[in-house]
Amino acid sequence: MRDNYQSNTAKCHQEPPPFLPDELIFHILLWLPVRFLLQLKCVCKSWKTLISDPQFTKSHLHSITLNPTITHQRLFSSLLINEHCKIVSFPMKPLFENPSEHANTVKFRMEHRFRILGSCNGLLCLFDLNQGYVKLWNPCIRFESKKSPIIDCYDKYMLITYHGFGYDHVNDKYKVLVRVRRSRSCFIEYVTKMYTFGENSWTTIHDFRGTPPISWIGKFVSGTLNWLIAKKDVNSNQTMILSFDLENETYNEVLLPRSFIIGHDAGKVLHPTPLLGVLSNCLCVCFNSNKTHWDIWLMKKYGVAESWTRLMMIPQRQFPICEMLYSFDDLLFILENGTVLVASPSKSILYNLDNARLNYPSIFNKLRQVPHIYHASLVSPRC
Repeated sequence: MRDNYQSNTAKCHQEPPPFLPDELIFHILLWLPVRFLLQLKCVCKSWKTLISDPQFTKSHLHSITLNPTITHQRLFSSLLINEHCKIVSFPMKPLFENPSEHANTVKFRMEHRFRILGSCNGLLCLFDLNQGYVKLWNPCIRFESKKSPIIDCYDKYMLITYHGFGYDHVNDKYKVLVRVRRSRSCFIEYVTKMYTFGENSWTTIHDFRGTPPISWIGKFVSGTLNWLIAKKDVNSNQTMILSFDLENETYNEVLLPRSFIIGHDAGKVLHPTPLLGVLSNCLCVCFNSNKTHWDIWLMKKYGVAESWTRLMMIPQRQFPICEMLYSFDDLLFILENGTVLVASPSKSILYNLDNARLNYPSIFNKLRQVPHIYHASLVSPRC
């Protein structure tokens, strides 16, 4: 008995405890969902320090951005009922796997009437419709930024038309841009304002010369916000993309795919306004071509017109024209198997290119606004 005890004791002294290098632990944790990382902060002080480190937050954000997956993404939309507001959230994965079933919805009751102006890096930009300020919210880690100053001359008659929210990676700043419509006694005034989170005031941005954007929500890609515009002059009426560079705070024009331009000029594009979206971290457009099919194009290199690449063609006969032509606002997501999610405030369509199957997720019947895709992250900027 004594010999066995001594043998076991010696063995314990001989075998060191399991050990993983810090570098390996770092890379393992990078690929874990946020909800697991929050739990692992309680394991030991060293893990809590690592997961709380701003550099780890940036690295984790980089990994989930390069490899987006519906498993860790949710859709968020605000419900405004009289003076009350709820923000509704539901997971994306069940929409694709069981679209006919009701998803597990999470509702956040808000103290004010908020409108979601955009989503970026796991942050939602909220605008208070009653008081006229914006703030950042990361629901996954329960982070809320300070309120911004109230937008200049805000009152209940003010209306936000087009808007966008994104990240200026050069200056490490989050920015929101809004175009405000003000009703005066004898006239209507438009002004474009921008707020950089962490600063003390809103700044006025010169309006883009020409026709205002015809799509409201700016799509954030590669440090820019993007809208569709119908540029009019004496000789032509051309639809193109208006781009706003968040670093330089300047406008640029981006051409749509050549097939859209040619088809539009020849009268073969059934709907003059395409859908603008972001798929696989790239700008994309969807438009009806020649009244026979829907084209989805991807801009693989942002700002380079020659990089537009046709992603897929969907036969027109698959969609009721009355549904697809005028009532849909956004391309939300596309899977590797060719399943596309297109949404409006009250309806959505899932289309699978391989089997030509249509599904209508029931959750969208409860929404009032087009939902925003939220990527769970650890981001909590100092602002």
